[in-house]
Amino acid sequence: MSAAGVAALLFDFDGLLVDSETAGLRSWQELYEEHGCELDLGFWLAEVAAGRGPCMPKDQLEAAVGERLDWEVLEARLQVRRDELLVVRPGAAEVLAEARQLGLTSAIVSNAPDWWLDRQLARTGLGRHWFSVILSKDPLRQSKPAPDVYVAALDALRLDASRAVAFEDSPAGIAAANAAGIACVAVPNEVTVHLPLPATMIIPALGCEPLADVLDRVIRAHQRLSTQ
Repeated sequence: MSAAGVAALLFDFDGLLVDSETAGLRSWQELYEEHGCELDLGFWLAEVAAGRGPCMPKDQLEAAVGERLDWEVLEARLQVRRDELLVVRPGAAEVLAEARQLGLTSAIVSNAPDWWLDRQLARTGLGRHWFSVILSKDPLRQSKPAPDVYVAALDALRLDASRAVAFEDSPAGIAAANAAGIACVAVPNEVTVHLPLPATMIIPALGCEPLADVLDRVIRAHQRLSTQ
């Protein structure tokens, strides 16, 4: 058992370890600008808040330009541009290394499909070797904001919720961790910083302070909230 009695860290992936949220938004904003339009940020944020997966506002762009577009070509361009922009979030690699030094188990708890995790872990250099458990989208589980994937992670690690801390960036992920009874640290990105994040506590960036201090504070806050 390590800092604050925590044994495992459960990390969201998209928007938390890799900044796919910002990359996706910027690539779509650029496409809209090429067509002389402005993407509806409110619509985009609502989709992110609901946890409905990658936002693909094709209909809105076609309505704005008043014509059908060649999405086979445009989607290929969007994917290339998104991948150019998609990077590991600052502090992510350092936090994973610090967790290992503290004797903590790390896991990925994601709504994304396994092929996406494999692809982005490989191309960003994070690698599966950091994680004892990787849970991705599963047709037998409800996706976040349902707690199913967090419950499955605890089962896989054979841990009680009190022994884990979740790291999330979005309302849907935070709701899932909360529903599973897990203390949750919110780390907003450039997109989700605009959304309400009802986590146990919020920090501005991964690695902004020693991990042991973060864990101590979040567990104390979670215990206070649990007794109210």
